[in-house]
Amino acid sequence: MSEDALVFYIVNKIGDLFTQEIPLIWKVADDVESLKQELQALEIFLNKMDYKQRQDAATKNWLSSVRDVAYEAEDLIDTYSLEKRYAPATRIFHSYSVNKQIEELKSKIHEIVERRTIYMPKLHEQRSEGSSSIAAADQGHLHAWRRSFPHLGDDVVVGFEHDANLIVERLLHSKRRQQVVAITGMGGAGKTTLVAMVYNLVSRFPISGRTYFTRLKEMDPRGELQNHFDVCAWVPVHQDPDIMDLLLIMIDQLGLSESMNSPTVAHSYLRRWHIQRLKEKLYWFLKQRRYLIVLDDIWRKEVWNQLKPVLPNSDNGSRIIVTTQFKDVAIYHNPGSEPYEMRPLNEDDSWQLFSTKVFPQLTPNHQPICPRELKDLGRQLCRKCAGLPLALVVLGGLVSIKLKHPLVWSKLLDNMNWDSTDDAKQCLEILALSYYDLPYDIKFCFLYLGAFPKGSEISASKLTKLWIGEELIPKEGITLEGTATNYLEELAQRCLVEIVKRGPDMSIKKVRVHDLLGELAKSEARESRFLRVENLTTIKEKSKPQEITARRMALHQSSGVLTGIFNEKLRALLVFPTSRLTQTSRDNRNRWFRSWLLDYYKLFRNINQTHTTMEFLRVLELDGFTKNNIPELRIKDMTRLRYLGLRNTNFMRLPFSGGIPPHLQTLDIRGTSITVLPSEVWTLSKLRHLYLNSMSLLDSQVLRNMQTLSEGASAKSIRMSCMPLHNLQTLKIDVDRDTPKTTDNKLVGYLKLLRSLNSLTLRAKEIPQEVFEATSTHTKLYKLKLDGTLQPDELCGMKNFAPNITELTLSRSNLKGEPTQILGQLKNLRILKLSENACQCHGISCSPGSFQNLSYL
Repeated sequence: MSEDALVFYIVNKIGDLFTQEIPLIWKVADDVESLKQELQALEIFLNKMDYKQRQDAATKNWLSSVRDVAYEAEDLIDTYSLEKRYAPATRIFHSYSVNKQIEELKSKIHEIVERRTIYMPKLHEQRSEGSSSIAAADQGHLHAWRRSFPHLGDDVVVGFEHDANLIVERLLHSKRRQQVVAITGMGGAGKTTLVAMVYNLVSRFPISGRTYFTRLKEMDPRGELQNHFDVCAWVPVHQDPDIMDLLLIMIDQLGLSESMNSPTVAHSYLRRWHIQRLKEKLYWFLKQRRYLIVLDDIWRKEVWNQLKPVLPNSDNGSRIIVTTQFKDVAIYHNPGSEPYEMRPLNEDDSWQLFSTKVFPQLTPNHQPICPRELKDLGRQLCRKCAGLPLALVVLGGLVSIKLKHPLVWSKLLDNMNWDSTDDAKQCLEILALSYYDLPYDIKFCFLYLGAFPKGSEISASKLTKLWIGEELIPKEGITLEGTATNYLEELAQRCLVEIVKRGPDMSIKKVRVHDLLGELAKSEARESRFLRVENLTTIKEKSKPQEITARRMALHQSSGVLTGIFNEKLRALLVFPTSRLTQTSRDNRNRWFRSWLLDYYKLFRNINQTHTTMEFLRVLELDGFTKNNIPELRIKDMTRLRYLGLRNTNFMRLPFSGGIPPHLQTLDIRGTSITVLPSEVWTLSKLRHLYLNSMSLLDSQVLRNMQTLSEGASAKSIRMSCMPLHNLQTLKIDVDRDTPKTTDNKLVGYLKLLRSLNSLTLRAKEIPQEVFEATSTHTKLYKLKLDGTLQPDELCGMKNFAPNITELTLSRSNLKGEPTQILGQLKNLRILKLSENACQCHGISCSPGSFQNLSYL
């Protein structure tokens, strides 16, 4: 169902070709324009097809042909755009080939258009004037809505109060023996939501991104339930978990690392432990406490066999909650008790949940305001969801952005006229319909979510930069980052992603995707050859390069042989080397780890030694890859690379020989051993985001598009007045201890010029007082982190804070007295973090009227 998006994408790409500095010689310009017109005609035809018309086998076969010719057009355009590096005489030679290929493509498009009347059901070319005007109005409504994304607040939960009461009763039951509360139900039934409600009620540390406005809080208005359990932990399990990872999550959630009396305890340290040692540590920690452990989304009985020995029965009322889609797995966890089965929402609760999503404005008695003429249609739409909360939420998100008109809702209802009594199938149909309804330019952005491992929290910053690197974000009069952020907001508004965390400026920081929506993204992406996700254990050595035709590859884990899995059309390679250190022997772990490294060595050796050129590659993401001697990548094969992510790898230098890709936009080398960058980096005119380790920066007159300069940038060696980074939005910078005062003065002068700055992190032995004055008029600066000593007289200078600061972090400030008298005057401050000797005082007091908007301390 992504063919329309693909054709739309190619048409825009052809338009970009004319605006770039690429000479179109001979007849090429006319031929390219002619190809664009042919594709636009095909695009119009695709736009007339509704969801139902795309479901029969003949139509799907026809759409596959559309997809093939669109990909051919993309390859042709990308190939021609690469030819500008050749001499004029060579370009003339290539123009003949381009002309010939364009004529062949046009012929194929004509054939496809002719075939539609033979193999496809006849489409209604003409629509009634009334319905056409309504459709146009609906599109206008959508366009206006996309320009302003209202933040609708936290998720509203409906119909689970009774279930939550029953679960709480089981948790607080007088029986002192350890008990397992197993909750089962199909995907999308609301298992995780229900348990999150209960968990947030009894835990002192609610789950990030899962706060709900519900009547459940009336059960415990004083918060006394939070004292019932000594410790709580929420452990997401999912389909193919790593036991070591689950144990480490439990350690983090339980605060066990703090009890080890060592501030240096971290995952990298604990991973060196024998797994049995970790289990014993957890066991003895929990044995002394009444605990609540949530194991969310267990698929296999073997996981319980691994974790059960860690959870002691101390006859103190400890409880374990398990959620699973499989009843046999639920019974296995507690054979003596019937699992709690999620029931569908009744019709009234379904309508309440759906209408709250569609009409967020509520009456004084908390009822959605729905026009009378839409109520009957709305309830018919709700019945299609069979009481499944996920389906209701996603459908509500879809309807919320459409025109509130009976004809629009009737057309949507017609598209849902499937005959099925299978709740799971109906839920999947609703999810697919919501994907189909996405605007063309956002469909691929949704499919990209399928690349990430199941259940993972996805950085919004990374995701949007990947979209931009892939050229999925069009230029719309604002920055590419602004458009990408709007797209992510729209996906959230349509309930196709869940917001895990927002920043102090209410921008999205992290998202996650429900398992069913993730499977939908992967399925649609694989069918359209947009993306293929592989668990490398499933890739066979006999695979041939031509067998993998996807334009993008996401590789999860590694224990297979990596040969022949690439093709020369690859646009992106994303590696997620999920740890699988589950063996009980350290020697076994080491043998597996050596095999893992060997596999990745073969991966890059294969790129270099086969005939695969990789010249179309735009994105290379290797976050967490720990191999430092991979073969160098030939620069001639990476000309179009726009995104290179090497964070948390063992790289000691950039993996290129001969130079840096000229179109690079994002370079992330945080957590690597790279200390020196080639001088070519500072001549990259398109570089927008640079994440560094500690290193000295060189002067540059070219980095005019830079928006992010982060992590370890040193002030000592920067001639800042020579760096025209006026678009810089994020700056993280270190000031060396031996930095002379003249450098401090340059830093202050430089900060005055950064009027677009949103976020500033400054690390120094002593924070210059002039920093406050230098940024006092920066109206876009909302996040400030200062790590270093502040002199007593600088406390008065804090009155010169930037006016819109919403998040402030002070570390090692060693402030004398209470800083709250000054900080409390920051009217927009929402988040205040004081850590590591931020102030030397016995307590903190707040005067009346101070900290008017503070929500976190």
